[in-house]
Amino acid sequence: MNKNLCWTILLALCFALNADAAPTETVAIVSSERLPTSELASYLGRIYPQTRFVTASKLPVAGKAILVGSDASVRSLIADANLSEPESYAVRSQSRCDLQLGVIAGADARGAVYGVYALLEKLGCGFYLSCDALPPTRTESFSFDGWSLSSAPTVRDRFVFNWHNFLSGCSTWNLADWNRWTDQSQKQGYNGIMVHAYGNNPMVSFTLNGKTKPVGYLSTTTKGRDWSTMHVNDVRRLFGGEVFSAPVFGADAAQVLDGQRAAAVQKLMRGVFAHAQQRGMDVYFADDVDTISANPQELIRTLPEDARFPIQMQAVGWMGQDAGKLWLANPETPEGYRYYKAQVTALMKAYPQITCLVVWFRQGGTPWMEVKVAEMPTRWQEEWRAELARTPEAKKLWHAPQMFAIGKIVRAFDRALKELGHDRVQLASGTWDFKFLAPCHRFFPPHVKLIGLDYNALHGRPQLGDDESRQVIRDVAACRPVIPVIWAHHDDGNYIGRPYTPFTSFATKLADAKASGFGIIHWTTRPLDLYFKSHAEQVWSATKDRPLRATCDDMATRLFGANTRGAMGTYLERWVTDAPNFARETSDFFIDRPLTNITQVVTGCRERLKLIERVDTAKLAPEQRDRVNYFKGQEEFIATFFQAHEQFQNAQAALKKGDLAAASAAMTGCQPVPVIEWFAKFSSIGCITRGEQGLVVSINTRWLPHIMRLRQQLGLEPVRYNYGPTSHDPLAQAPGRFTFHFDAKRRLWQTLGAQETGAQTFAAPKTADEMCRSGIEIDKPITLALRPIAGAKKDTATVPAGDYRLRLLMLDPVSKAAGQRVFSVSLGGAVVANRVDVFAESGGQRRVLERVWPVKLDRPGCVTVTLTPVKGKVLICGAVLEPVSVSVASKP
Repeated sequence: MNKNLCWTILLALCFALNADAAPTETVAIVSSERLPTSELASYLGRIYPQTRFVTASKLPVAGKAILVGSDASVRSLIADANLSEPESYAVRSQSRCDLQLGVIAGADARGAVYGVYALLEKLGCGFYLSCDALPPTRTESFSFDGWSLSSAPTVRDRFVFNWHNFLSGCSTWNLADWNRWTDQSQKQGYNGIMVHAYGNNPMVSFTLNGKTKPVGYLSTTTKGRDWSTMHVNDVRRLFGGEVFSAPVFGADAAQVLDGQRAAAVQKLMRGVFAHAQQRGMDVYFADDVDTISANPQELIRTLPEDARFPIQMQAVGWMGQDAGKLWLANPETPEGYRYYKAQVTALMKAYPQITCLVVWFRQGGTPWMEVKVAEMPTRWQEEWRAELARTPEAKKLWHAPQMFAIGKIVRAFDRALKELGHDRVQLASGTWDFKFLAPCHRFFPPHVKLIGLDYNALHGRPQLGDDESRQVIRDVAACRPVIPVIWAHHDDGNYIGRPYTPFTSFATKLADAKASGFGIIHWTTRPLDLYFKSHAEQVWSATKDRPLRATCDDMATRLFGANTRGAMGTYLERWVTDAPNFARETSDFFIDRPLTNITQVVTGCRERLKLIERVDTAKLAPEQRDRVNYFKGQEEFIATFFQAHEQFQNAQAALKKGDLAAASAAMTGCQPVPVIEWFAKFSSIGCITRGEQGLVVSINTRWLPHIMRLRQQLGLEPVRYNYGPTSHDPLAQAPGRFTFHFDAKRRLWQTLGAQETGAQTFAAPKTADEMCRSGIEIDKPITLALRPIAGAKKDTATVPAGDYRLRLLMLDPVSKAAGQRVFSVSLGGAVVANRVDVFAESGGQRRVLERVWPVKLDRPGCVTVTLTPVKGKVLICGAVLEPVSVSVASKP
């Protein structure tokens, strides 16, 4: 065959094979606005791979083109659309001689962006908090079919709110996670992001009179203790730990040296807010002014006495607040005002992107919420009496004196913003619930927005739920902006499983309450997508009050494929309505109240699984199959979690009655490990989120240890203690108390350090036996109680009567000869070893010595080990109490 002919045939074959991938036409996108242009080109290119979408400075005379923008010249091309409302948009197509033109016009820059995303959704894209779902690629030529839509938001304020505190929330996010959250929220029609900083958050600090406000940590699995964060030696050792690639889980900014943590966190958050600003999103920053850490005494004491005033505080354990005198800064004195202005100055310098600064306070027990009229400065007391004389009914308002006082802080922030040239920044104030609205309306400046967290969703009583409840909002919102913040899930009790069921007729409810908008508070992202999507759709005119089922059907189509619309639409509706949401993140216990209706829950999971099983996953694209399997995995997890915890509850009840045999039998059916491993496995489908990784830690450190504790109380599991350094956070609120060590065989030990034992810690990192790489030592007698792990501070838990084997692990890190460190060992007050010389018995320095003694308990109790120095200091690295033969007939 002719050589040239061969090449011709080969080239023709190559062209034919690549015809589907090679662009066959070019479409110009003309716009002066970068974001909508780049997003439109990117997504259209994936939907129509045979078309090349390019940006251009002017329209071509022929072919196909898209014009995107918000200036008058673009809006004038869509004369039939009403673009008078802020953020509204319209999309149309038209022909001009040889030019086919698509027009996306926005009332403003935001409107143009929302118009692009709305069009893409009409073309089959699905935008959700945790992911994008793209339609199958189209093989036909690009066309403007269906390019006719318009909409406008029904409320002005629409923000998403992630709250700093938990490992499963934004405290462990890196910049890419934050930016993805911002992007995905905007794609759904939200126009703002919100964060909150407690007084100890390293996001917020300032310097006054040569002193800098102390800060705490963004919690990780080794530092920071806020809100029951437990520590663990290596997250890769956890059950399900294969979802981690490093020993510590937390934000990169939280893993720097302690002295750099504030700078690192502030750099991170500057990047977060700068990205939001670039995308035209509002930035709400809630600054706590009411906790102990938000009123740093070391700074306030630098003020002259006439600029501060003392109050008497009650003790509040969760806040680390002791009873006694506390100083508060008076914002109506020159020096007191300078204290508050310094805070605003530092905040706005660090985060110039803030568009709404929110003065945040709590509901009681905190300094400004407990200040009494008699403790206020004399001038304030006179002003208070004058206010009551003018409106006597104000005295009956919720925390009226305290709202009067906090109003002074609000005015100081307002004045500081104006003096610093930040007139564009709105001022707001907020707290939990809505009882604060009436007194704040009475005592705060009229332009200040009020933001309330709809806390009682936890108890099934949302403020927007009925007309009477909405009246509380309506009364104030008729006169000033009020923004209710609804909960996608609840940290105090409904945290995992499904989100809350979205409100019906949501836009109508907001209008009835006269709310200026809404926010959604949350921590995790997946599987909350449906909650965010439903509410976002309901507050746009084109989809106002959209029924939940319609959103479920569309979500099913986009996530799982068009053929699943009916089956998976039904599934999603039932799931978000009927599936359980349970557990909490704000205490030592992942489950802090009994699970109920367990048979019904498991039956419900099985029934919903039948709906999923109707879907032929073999016909789905891989990503669609993954999403189906994710929901299937979640249902299976919920069922097995409830079943395992039911046996745990049964065992607890039996133990309380003194029936150890029944309790032991129940615990044979409580198998937490496969439950945790399954959670990690199904959460890894697609791509595990930071929130799901945080939950792997939480379940391992706030559920599993309590099950292991009960097994130890029943003599079914050895009691294991490791001694070594533990990290604590003096500024943490409701701090996590426990440090755990998972060894190479994934056995669970509790670590006790200096704070727990009163001894000093030491490290021997190169020791072969990992349980002896740290220890404690002290130059006086020390008694250690070996009882079930994870107990209360004054724990009285016992192990059953029976025979045990006690193992003590020891290593001498510094002695250079025998006889330099000698101590005795007593068990229950009886000496079992007069002279223990670790150096001599182990054969040298940094060598492990294990001593073993039999222990017999004639009745339930704990084993006390007393180490008494003979020469030098006593030491210990680990202790294990192993049951050999226990009596299940013994009473606890």
